Amino acid sequence: MNFVQLLQVIGISALVTLILVLFVVSMRATVKGWLNRLLRPRYLKPVGVRRRVVRQDTE
Repeated sequence: MNFVQLLQVIGISALVTLILVLFVVSMRATVKGWLNRLLRPRYLKPVGVRRRVVRQDTE
């Protein structure tokens, strides 16, 4: 493999990576839009750690 072939392989792999990233981003947007149409808003909220609020007595 000479230098020109190496550059071609690097260029092709970069192009394939870019195409895959764009495909994944578009699929994620499509799935998110589909879920927004099908699910109720309460199911779309981010799920985090729910902690109980500790009240401090001011007495």
